Amino acid sequence: MGSPQERAQELIREFVEFSEKYSAQIPLAIPKGTLKTIDYYRDTYFKYLKDSEFKSNICYMLQLIEYQIWLYKLFKPQYSLESALFFQLLITQGLVIEAVVFALIADPLVVTDANDRSKGSTKEEYINLLNLIRRRTFSAHLQQLRTMEIVNVELAEELDAYRTQIRNLVHLQNWDGRLYRQITQTEYNKHLQEFDSLLKKINSSVKSDHSLDALIGYYQLDGRTIKGVVKFYNYKSKRGQIDAKGAHDYIPFFGEEDFGAWEPTKGEDVIFRLAVLDKGVRAVGVRKKE
Repeated sequence: MGSPQERAQELIREFVEFSEKYSAQIPLAIPKGTLKTIDYYRDTYFKYLKDSEFKSNICYMLQLIEYQIWLYKLFKPQYSLESALFFQLLITQGLVIEAVVFALIADPLVVTDANDRSKGSTKEEYINLLNLIRRRTFSAHLQQLRTMEIVNVELAEELDAYRTQIRNLVHLQNWDGRLYRQITQTEYNKHLQEFDSLLKKINSSVKSDHSLDALIGYYQLDGRTIKGVVKFYNYKSKRGQIDAKGAHDYIPFFGEEDFGAWEPTKGEDVIFRLAVLDKGVRAVGVRKKE
């Protein structure tokens, strides 16, 4: 399915191709107000996010949901939404929820562009951290939002429930690869209103002032000494894993370090620090706990 950013770009291409194909053939004009502008979505839903590519892509996806519905009603005003379109709309809504949750966490890493509000970037020193966040699961993101108190428990549960509902509908829709269900416009409108209400609720209740230091602290990347237990260590490959409580489950480490006469043993208590590298979080400075 690809990332939210890739999906957004794919939908944008569909929009452009349709316009180029039909605009010269028929007097087709989108009524003013049917497609809300990107700025409208920025101001209505995402006031708490810094302007960036993440924010722009989420806004484009919302705009394209609206465009697809309008387009379908234009050509088939008396029909239910066909299964393939319903399937696509649901997937796009699910991607919006995932993208918003990701963007909420990653927002402190964004450096806004003074000349183009859609091109916020990340400093080179934090690229690995951004990629680490991107690789984490939706459940891990929700847990982080709760722990850092960026959203309250009730809102986190609503986000989780809504995404689960979308996933269940999509799985039912695509059972064994068959798209067979249709849905009335009235039924889908209720679903869309729930989606709209949830996004506005995020806007009104999210805590948007979590700092970069707090984000780094959550991942224990602030140079602190951490305690853990060796899960395993391979003497030949000089690689192992440490079990430690915190934001990471099992933390890899490599024996390139000079352990001296000591070598890690399964079940042994150790101390270490964390570093985020190209391939993820690693334990460094691993030493036996005295």
